[in-house]
Amino acid sequence: MTTKPLKRQREPDDDDVVSTACSSAETASTTILDLPTELIEYICCCDSLKLIDVFNLAVSHSKLNNCLFHERNSCLWKSKFIQKYGPLDSEEYEVVIDKKSTWKDEIMLRLKLDKAVPAEIIQMPSRYMKLKNVPYHVYPFGQYLNSENEGHRYYILSATLSYYKQLQSNECRYSNLDLLYAAHQFLIYSCQVYFGYKLSNFLSLPPAEQIVERGFHFLGRWWCPTVNTLYRDINKSLNNIAINVYNRIHLTNPAHPLFEYEDCLKQVIERGKYNINHDLFNETSTMIILETMRQIIFSDEQLVCYCNHDLNCFLLQQVIDRRKGSVFLLCVIFESVARRLGVKVRLTATSVHNFVSWSSSWPGNKHKKPTCYLVDIANGGVMRKATVCPVSGKLPEHFKANSIVDLFWVFSKTVEQLTVENISTYKYVLDFQKLLKPDDSEVEFKYQKFHQYYDYCQCPLLRNPSNPSAPNHVDEKNIMYTDWEEIFPSIPKTRGEKHDPKYAIGMMIDIIAMGNGSCSSIVTKRGIVVGWTRVPSNNPLPNPTVYHVLVRPDHYTTAKYLNPVIKAIWEGRYEKLQRQLKPYEYNFKNIGKFFTHFSHELGIFMPINDLAQLYPDDLSYTISKSSNLDYKVKPFTGPHVVPKY
Repeated sequence: MTTKPLKRQREPDDDDVVSTACSSAETASTTILDLPTELIEYICCCDSLKLIDVFNLAVSHSKLNNCLFHERNSCLWKSKFIQKYGPLDSEEYEVVIDKKSTWKDEIMLRLKLDKAVPAEIIQMPSRYMKLKNVPYHVYPFGQYLNSENEGHRYYILSATLSYYKQLQSNECRYSNLDLLYAAHQFLIYSCQVYFGYKLSNFLSLPPAEQIVERGFHFLGRWWCPTVNTLYRDINKSLNNIAINVYNRIHLTNPAHPLFEYEDCLKQVIERGKYNINHDLFNETSTMIILETMRQIIFSDEQLVCYCNHDLNCFLLQQVIDRRKGSVFLLCVIFESVARRLGVKVRLTATSVHNFVSWSSSWPGNKHKKPTCYLVDIANGGVMRKATVCPVSGKLPEHFKANSIVDLFWVFSKTVEQLTVENISTYKYVLDFQKLLKPDDSEVEFKYQKFHQYYDYCQCPLLRNPSNPSAPNHVDEKNIMYTDWEEIFPSIPKTRGEKHDPKYAIGMMIDIIAMGNGSCSSIVTKRGIVVGWTRVPSNNPLPNPTVYHVLVRPDHYTTAKYLNPVIKAIWEGRYEKLQRQLKPYEYNFKNIGKFFTHFSHELGIFMPINDLAQLYPDDLSYTISKSSNLDYKVKPFTGPHVVPKY
């Protein structure tokens, strides 16, 4: 082994040492402040830097503050907006960027509303306690919810939904019934406004741009606000069904013209974004597609649901996920999948059934009058020839048109029958019908009758022509409780007198009708005390106190579906009051309007702070009585205790 001789290195002279030292000093003194603005901005766009890091960096030095916060339309703020709130989805909302609104403005506004919305909801229980209903013009953030900028409307809805989900997922949600109730009410309002605008804009589009599944997605969000389904999820589900059909055809018939192009699968996905004017393939090839669709979509025997109580059967995403639902939405799914595969079918509504009709519309078809088929969705997608009038060319008993408005109308009439016992959803259906046909006399009659009979606010999108930018509810009547001055006194009601009330705020009481002779006593009502009023001492009542109790309405057939009301009750010759300790029948939602949670130790619903201050001695009275209880309420939670939202 040979080795190379080591060469002696030159000793550095003094000038080299000085030069190297100066260079090192200059390098060490270079910081981020010495970088150009563009490079600083580029560094801050990295995903590893969160929005809070950018804020902290900006406040650390005036140059960084000027560099970052004065670049109004830079890509920095757009990148941080996407980083915090996810990819931009034009199907969900549009962010308008112009001279008046920049990405910096948008992210600052959204951050502000993310904090402001929960703060407002926290104040709602005390602010609206005295109101029987909260008229929509009283709610906050009207300038954003009714803004021309769709993004600003969405920011309110998003912040509300986020806070609502936070309350539901919180381990202490059973202790925040007041906040959950307020968030639920404001979510309904903001969702109706946001998707009401979406529906209105959708209906104003040219028919060629009205994608049927998109319209029914908006409609589902309109009358079921708490079901948070994104349109992209529906679109993805329908694409997956179309891809399954595509793969099945490719396996059994690889020569099908569906596969003529290299990017044919990409085209299947793209056709979900627009309507087609005619079939893309001849009659034989199209029949193969329809038959394969039948095999894929109707593989389950129990696909069609004829129930009249499950709203999930009328929500598009739920029908897709459960593979079970109403015939109408199964028709919508069939049309959507067929369009992606290049087949133009029509949703056909008759007075008896809902079908999908198809006749070859391929431009190269030699038949002037091709055979018309009905795809019987209710019977597993079986195709049969339809009898068409030779003069009009229409199906028997066919409606005059199959526009989106017609389809919406028929669907709303179907859901109306379903929800007649679910009053809150029934209200949304009537609101939609009013929005759809504002001049229809039958709709107007039902709408007015409903709002005279039930305690609900009117549709927030119905406008006064003289003031189109704000909800027309300023003149709404009966928004205060009938005895609100007695229930919510200006001067707090204290105890310590001769005839103190026997029951306190938050106690549950049964109203018992005393039987005569052999008739046994029965419980006619159950309620929760929200207030009490002393009766003058000369009153002959054995217990001279009137209790204001949150109970269900008297309407027997639909009472369990209605908003609870406050009724004045008292003990008399034929009615007795008795305290109840087990909260079985108290799962109505309005509990959260006045109470925060159920106390198992005291056997009462704990009032919100503003209500407790009006009856300052009631809590100590309840505590003194709790020691005398024969047994304590067993700690349990469930649907019979906690209101469902």
